[in-house]
Amino acid sequence: MKTYAILGALALITSSASAQNGFTGFSVVRSITAGGNTQYKISGNWSTASSFTIVNAFDFNVAPGFEGTMDARHQDAAEDASGDPSQSWSANFNLLGSTARNEDSWVTMTGLGTSAGNDTSLDPGFTPSNASFIPVAGGWFDATPGVANLTGASLLLLQIVRAGDDSMNGMGLCISTLKVGFKVSGTTTAIIGAGSFTIGTPAPGALALLGLAGAFGRRRRS
Repeated sequence: MKTYAILGALALITSSASAQNGFTGFSVVRSITAGGNTQYKISGNWSTASSFTIVNAFDFNVAPGFEGTMDARHQDAAEDASGDPSQSWSANFNLLGSTARNEDSWVTMTGLGTSAGNDTSLDPGFTPSNASFIPVAGGWFDATPGVANLTGASLLLLQIVRAGDDSMNGMGLCISTLKVGFKVSGTTTAIIGAGSFTIGTPAPGALALLGLAGAFGRRRRS
């Protein structure tokens, strides 16, 4: 797989959050897949490699002016064993093989992005399952709270794949905010972190909206 660096102009908004009780924000890695699609891996980052356990990701939203621009490649065939596609955004219910899953969009609580285990469930409002975007206020959570999902210094939380090379086909930016719930391992007190992340490359005129998106992210975290 060939990996490209995120454009320098986007660095300020790609991983945006101040240190919040250990949570330091999101980071994005952009790659071109073997199938010629654009893959974004979005991870949450923490200030320590061993102290925190992830609980959930929630309250997904998009910046004003960027609604509907995620354009995720999500395959209807990725459904659970009963034939129900309602959980197909969950990595552990996604029945695609590893090669096909690499070309698909999904969310995870363990950072694995595989169908092993039973660790990632979707909030009830995470519908429709085959949409090309994560629904506003959508979230996902640890379905096995008795098994600690240590964050490490960084934990993969979602993968978004867009069809083709989105730097060439004019798909543009999608600026999103997300909150994460986590706790100090061995305790029960929830800690909330929040930040923003960006996928895509700017279309002509899109840079003028970046200041607005930054202000939106600050309001969501206030």
